[in-house]
Amino acid sequence: MLKCKKYSYYIVLIIAMLFSPSALYAQYYLYNETPIQIEASFSRHSLEASAKQTFFNVLKIKNKANKSETFTLNLTVPQGWSVIGQEKTEITIAPLDSIIIPIRVAIGGTVRGDIGYSIIASLTDMRGNTIRNEYCFVKIPRKTDLNVRFLQRIIYFDPISYNAEFSVLVKNRGNREELVNFLFDGNRQINIGKQSQTIFSQDVTVPPFTDSTFTFQVELKQEEFFGKKIFGLNTKVSTADTILKNIIWFNLASSIIKNTIPYTEKPLVVELIAQGLLNAEQQPTMVGVVEGKTLFKGNSELYYYYRNYSSQKKEDFYTNNRMYLGTKVGKFQLEIGDAYRAMVSNLSGRGGYFNYDGKKFKTEIIANKNEQTQTNNFGNSYSYYFSQKNYLRIGGVYNKGVRFDNFNRYTKNFESQLGLIGFGFVIKRQHSIYFQAVKNTVSVSNSEKKNYSAEGFELNYNARLKNFTSNLRVKYGSKYLFSNLNGKFELNSNSSWNYNKRNTLYISYNELENNQFNIFSPDTLDKGITNREGKIRNMYFVSPNISVYGGPAIENFRWAVINDSIQDHFSTVGYKLVFGARIKNQSGTATLTPQVEFARANVLYNPFKDTTSNFKNWFNYQFFSLTFRSRSFMVLAFYTSGPRTPIDQISYLASKKPSRRLQFMPTYDQFIYKDIVNLQLGLSYSNDLVARSAYTNITGQVFWYMPKNWTFRLLTVYSLQSRTNPQDLVETYQNLYLEAGLRKEFNIQHPRVKYYNVDIIFFKDFNGNFIQEENEPGIKNVLVKIEKENIESAGYIPGDFFNADLLSDNLGRVILDRVPSGKYSIVYNPIGKDAGSFSKAIEELSLNIDKNKVIYVPFVEKNKVFGKIVLYRSRLSGLGKIDLSNIRITATDSKGRTYTTLTDKNGDFTLYAPVTDQYTININNIFYENFDLRQNNFQVQFNGYKQFEVNFVFDEKIRRINFSPSSQDAQLASILQVRRTNLKGTIKDASTLNAIRARVNLINTKTNTVVTSIYSNSQSGDYNISFMADDNYLLEVMAEGYWYHSENLNLNQVTTFLNVTKDVILKPIAIGSKIELNINFE
Repeated sequence: MLKCKKYSYYIVLIIAMLFSPSALYAQYYLYNETPIQIEASFSRHSLEASAKQTFFNVLKIKNKANKSETFTLNLTVPQGWSVIGQEKTEITIAPLDSIIIPIRVAIGGTVRGDIGYSIIASLTDMRGNTIRNEYCFVKIPRKTDLNVRFLQRIIYFDPISYNAEFSVLVKNRGNREELVNFLFDGNRQINIGKQSQTIFSQDVTVPPFTDSTFTFQVELKQEEFFGKKIFGLNTKVSTADTILKNIIWFNLASSIIKNTIPYTEKPLVVELIAQGLLNAEQQPTMVGVVEGKTLFKGNSELYYYYRNYSSQKKEDFYTNNRMYLGTKVGKFQLEIGDAYRAMVSNLSGRGGYFNYDGKKFKTEIIANKNEQTQTNNFGNSYSYYFSQKNYLRIGGVYNKGVRFDNFNRYTKNFESQLGLIGFGFVIKRQHSIYFQAVKNTVSVSNSEKKNYSAEGFELNYNARLKNFTSNLRVKYGSKYLFSNLNGKFELNSNSSWNYNKRNTLYISYNELENNQFNIFSPDTLDKGITNREGKIRNMYFVSPNISVYGGPAIENFRWAVINDSIQDHFSTVGYKLVFGARIKNQSGTATLTPQVEFARANVLYNPFKDTTSNFKNWFNYQFFSLTFRSRSFMVLAFYTSGPRTPIDQISYLASKKPSRRLQFMPTYDQFIYKDIVNLQLGLSYSNDLVARSAYTNITGQVFWYMPKNWTFRLLTVYSLQSRTNPQDLVETYQNLYLEAGLRKEFNIQHPRVKYYNVDIIFFKDFNGNFIQEENEPGIKNVLVKIEKENIESAGYIPGDFFNADLLSDNLGRVILDRVPSGKYSIVYNPIGKDAGSFSKAIEELSLNIDKNKVIYVPFVEKNKVFGKIVLYRSRLSGLGKIDLSNIRITATDSKGRTYTTLTDKNGDFTLYAPVTDQYTININNIFYENFDLRQNNFQVQFNGYKQFEVNFVFDEKIRRINFSPSSQDAQLASILQVRRTNLKGTIKDASTLNAIRARVNLINTKTNTVVTSIYSNSQSGDYNISFMADDNYLLEVMAEGYWYHSENLNLNQVTTFLNVTKDVILKPIAIGSKIELNINFE
């Protein structure tokens, strides 16, 4: 019963399930494809490694199912990386088992830094479905290796367009891209970029593992052309962690050397000057100048000079003139005529002069007569040099003549005798001292004779001690000294101390006492003056172009005052503060110097205090100045408020009249038309604002340099003066002066040196005959460096030069104008793009300038001969590795001209040779002891082609081993020895060097049968044949449209295996082509 009840429950449950409205779900596996329960994980989820390294990780795979599982493991790495081992592996794992798989990966060399790369381990089933992917991340640290290099440091502007370009090479060997900033400063002289900016900035991004070249265009500003030849461009290259500063120099080279020889060094110069052309009151003065110098061989010369100062009377051409004739022979000099010389006393006059200038001993002798003062002069000095800067000097002067007193009332005879002694020496190159003392006796007689004794001295001292420099100059002459120094005391002292990089301290003291006394008029009143000034100034350099200075100063004036009522002196002492600045532009071509001076003067002694009311013993004054200087323009401007000079102070003390003065003086000097017309202008304007008087002087001068060394000069001076008289009336005075001159310089050759004109023309030699034809253009922008070889010459050569840099013009010309004769070496290289594929036919020129000439320098089109050295080594070789570098390859043309090159470490070579009919290519066989050269030279005919390949093949000499007979020889005689040869190579077109598909046959010459036949690859031209070794084989190559080619294979194989390379060049069939037949007649 219970059993039936149990079954009834099951029946009801089944009926309920069948008639239930809800859906029932069940899971089943088609084809028994149950899911694979596999787990995988890397032991290190992330790690860090560097490029070109390997890293190790472990992949753990676990089977959680209760049955064996079979799947495939695929390892995926980034591009350029490689798995050491198998990337794809089939794995079977037992139920509930696990395995550990070691993995090693080689990282590529071009991985980027700061990036995490993933290594993917992918598990797939037998149907290719992915079971699981597991990742391992490899972090690459950042590596910075950036190199910046300017490809040119010295660049030349194009002489026509004044443009140039420079390039910067940036090598990024790091593993991240780098942001680089270029900042260029043209110093207001050079414009950079297309926008022509003097300050240029640009950001660029440089990818990793790349070399990037950046090129920038520059242009020289037109206002900077005159006078300057070298310009600097400040560069700053910045990255995230590096700053590189540099300067690139740009040269402005000309295509012409105009060797300027001073007119005073020419054999003959004639000039005619007309003075006072607009003077209505008198005839113009005609002045003639004739001068010249002739240089003779050795060290001798002859010179002369003549000029008259008046032309009103005939005797003016002899008496009122200057003329002399002189000669130098070796160390001796002799001159007769008018001389303006002095030895403490004035020795000017007409007479003779002798000088000997030896290495140890020097002497001077002067004897003349001054026709205007009727004074006879004689002087003599001797100097002995212990060394170049240590010497002793003695001498004496004698003067005798007649002099008038200051009022020309009567004459007095006088006689002066003067002796001098001096010395100079240097101590440790830091101190130099010169001292000279004189003793003078003067006799003056008229009705009675009086004797006067006088003395004087001169001292010069210079010192330089590290950052301190000082100089002192003292001159003194007593009251009766017969010299321009009589009654004078002069002291000038200047010192400077650079106590740091930005500051310099200047200290100076100057004193002048002038109490000149005329011994011929002893009753003359004393008009002595004394000026003293001491200054301390500190200069601070704000920047290389800006400096400011300032400091105190003190001055003392003591002047004699002589008028109708007073014969006395006045004295003041002034205290000043001086401040100023010096400002230069970036190019250094212009300087602006403002200065201001504030002073207070105290009156020490006033001779006018009894004649003026409301007397004060002090007064103030200010002084302002502004100076601007450039190459062609200069301005001086001054404004003074108050009595600054001694004359103004005397006037102020005498009349209480204030002083205010304005001065303005601009000048201009520049060529206004090429280098032919030079204009010089000057203006001097002074205005006394209190006295209401003004003075204006305008000066203009024009030089016109005409052909054939003619020069025309025109000088004009206009003066205008206006002043207000006590009646408030304006009085005006004006004057106009005009002078004209015409000069001719005769370029007569000196016996010692001669000057010639030479033109050098660089051109493209199309046909290779070294002669410029009408259709062969010149080459511009060829940099020419000229250097004189025989720089040692006997005697002085005016206008001599030793080196110069020139740049050829648009016609390829370089012009040498009036170059001294001699031998010169010329090195030239094209720096522009005009040369193109043409190169120098002659590397260096040796030029002998002995006449006017034109020299043609050809550039020939380059042909390329390339190839390599092939060594076939013996398997029994014992030579080891052989160095194939620095082996000379020589190409010789039909005219015997040679061109050489050297091989690199791999035995490859490239030789560029000019276009010609043919070349013979030779190699220097340095392997002759151990190798046999198959062919020593090759005849190369380009026939319009630009490249030719030549390979030199060397076969190592066979090393033979001799064995003595043994009992085993009979047994070995029955053994068959088998050798095999592997032949490979490339087949190319002789004209284009392109690969060819050709049939290659190996023919047995004994049986005249084809052993094997293959086709070469149409893409690469390669072929490969393997055959039994023998000496009776012939290689046959055939291709449609090409000449038949065959050659014997005499390999002399002694080893079991031999690898041979045979490259074949097939010539296309064309009219006029030739072929060598491989036919042997027995």
